[in-house]
Amino acid sequence: MPTSSCPDTAYDSLIPSVVAALPAAQQPRWPDPGRLARVHAELARAEPLVTYDSVLALRRLLSRAADGELCVLQAGDCAEDPAECDPAALARKAEMLDVLSDIVRTGAGRPVVRVGRIAGQYAKPRSQPEEEHDGVRLPVFRGALVNAPAPDPAARRPDPARILRCHRAARQALASLDRLGRGEGAPAEARVWTSHEALLLDYELPQVRRHRSGRSYLASTHWPWVGERTRQPDGAHVRLLAHLDNPVACKIGPTTTVEQVLALCAALDPERSPGRLSLVARFGASRIHGLAPLVRAVRRAGHPVLWLCDPMHGNGERTGHGLKTRRLTAVMTEIGRFVDIVSAEGGRSTGLHLEASPDDIVECSGAGFTPAPGPAYRTLCDPRLNLVQAVAATACWRLPAALGAAA
Repeated sequence: MPTSSCPDTAYDSLIPSVVAALPAAQQPRWPDPGRLARVHAELARAEPLVTYDSVLALRRLLSRAADGELCVLQAGDCAEDPAECDPAALARKAEMLDVLSDIVRTGAGRPVVRVGRIAGQYAKPRSQPEEEHDGVRLPVFRGALVNAPAPDPAARRPDPARILRCHRAARQALASLDRLGRGEGAPAEARVWTSHEALLLDYELPQVRRHRSGRSYLASTHWPWVGERTRQPDGAHVRLLAHLDNPVACKIGPTTTVEQVLALCAALDPERSPGRLSLVARFGASRIHGLAPLVRAVRRAGHPVLWLCDPMHGNGERTGHGLKTRRLTAVMTEIGRFVDIVSAEGGRSTGLHLEASPDDIVECSGAGFTPAPGPAYRTLCDPRLNLVQAVAATACWRLPAALGAAA
């Protein structure tokens, strides 16, 4: 593949060639391999979306969080709409992060690192490859990087051209943050860092860059994570993140065993470096007790991970209308139990990871809102908290009493 035009970095062909040979879950079946190859080549030539220096700057902040100096608030859309990349849309999302971060800062007495699920959260893992609409079997919507949400066969056909469209949208979103004074060059207290699940390898692998220092990083985002469905320690997704200098994260849930979490830590944090690895717990309020042995094992193994609570993905249910929803009470319960468990087991409870929107939506139930079919329910995949609900949820996160008193 050609090299990037950025003078400080070049496309790193070695890591993608190694990772591409490994088993990879949740990947679509593209109908035109030749077209996909041309997309790969164009992405490999593109200038990086984020710089190596900015990736290291975030990693230094997360190292301070691992030492208890900072907290983390990570929030945004379940499945990002690439049309929402203009300054007005990014301003609303940044303002939501500000509101929620102020709640965390007030309760914890510590500065907060603001992280958005933005400028790249365009791919979604799914539990089934197909779904039924009006008696017709269709491929599931896998995010704007792959296909479209409209329930018809043409829209659901994977299209490699979408990869380039989403890449352009991500670049525009980052430019919008810059124009708002929230991107590259902004002071630490105002900066909005980007994060997304590094799921679609045909998007991520061509964006691996080698810096002039000889180190490699993923130029698609500051903070990539691996999801619950792709966290196999010997799989392509984990091995990709293992080769990078980005700070990385991994979702874990009720099916995660002690052996698995230790294997993930060994792969993603072999040097036991503070700020390198975050583990994001997504258990559900009724099963969060299963987190305790994992925190205990990680602490005993000496990995200084940041523990974040994702209280969304373990609390899904259906309304009477058949809509996906989440109950705010369950979300709030899981947050409180998470803090207690991590503290009791000697881990570093660092913050929250929420699916939330600043828009006037009603997709989750609670705080006076009840989801129903209509214009207020418009998620592209999973239900998000609206701002009122997100404020209520964030207010449940706290530092353990001993740490809060020391702040």
